[in-house]
Amino acid sequence: MSITSFADFSDLNAIATAFGRDGVVVLRGFAPAEQVAAIRAEAMRQLELRLPPLELEAELGYPGAPKSSDEQGGATIRRLRGMAARDAVFLNWAGQHNLLQLIARLISSADITLTQAHHNSLMTKQPSFSSDTLWHRDVRYWRFARPELVSSWLALGDESPANGGLGFIAGSHLASFPDTAFDEREFLLPEHPAAAPWVSQAEFPTLVAGDVVLFDARTFHAASRNSTANTKYSLVFSYHARDNLPQLGSRSASLSGISWSIER
Repeated sequence: MSITSFADFSDLNAIATAFGRDGVVVLRGFAPAEQVAAIRAEAMRQLELRLPPLELEAELGYPGAPKSSDEQGGATIRRLRGMAARDAVFLNWAGQHNLLQLIARLISSADITLTQAHHNSLMTKQPSFSSDTLWHRDVRYWRFARPELVSSWLALGDESPANGGLGFIAGSHLASFPDTAFDEREFLLPEHPAAAPWVSQAEFPTLVAGDVVLFDARTFHAASRNSTANTKYSLVFSYHARDNLPQLGSRSASLSGISWSIER
């Protein structure tokens, strides 16, 4: 399988068919340049403020990250959390009508909720202290009645394997793997006999500012560290049907969602 890209967003059925098959689609130039510039400008301001909630590379300890917040690079931000509540420019993008139309089609519901407990983040990849994110599904730690969530990943600049751009395994949202194919943190072991054929088919799409990737929370994805001289920035939100409730007591239920109703 290969990841399908769309530059014409009028045929929702075609996009939904590709998404249902592959668990991921790329929308080329989906966000206008002026909107991307406004989002990026406010994102840079928020990074300068360093207001919580945020996550440091050192806190996760992924390969390549500083070992602790006390050593060189230990203050490197991996992501700013809570983006929908930080400024209207982020919330407006999250609730943009043409984006929600697509999400509604993909989750088969006109009543859509953005989860503020997961993603809802500005993702960064710094040149010197970024880390590798191993193959995983987002539902490994998400707890909802159904695992049917869709994430919207907006590139705020160029993305490629060189600067830590995301890679995806098309069709993996429908695949099953034995428990032995995962490590203790629920990352997929790429050398495992059940996983290796899938990982060999992984694709790392090259993106430019304004491109959007929509991907199923069950689709395996990964990213390397940034080996270029410039920081990479992306904005990611995740959505579910309003009746797909988070499990009580779980992290998924720790923050209320933001909901919209839209005609499909």
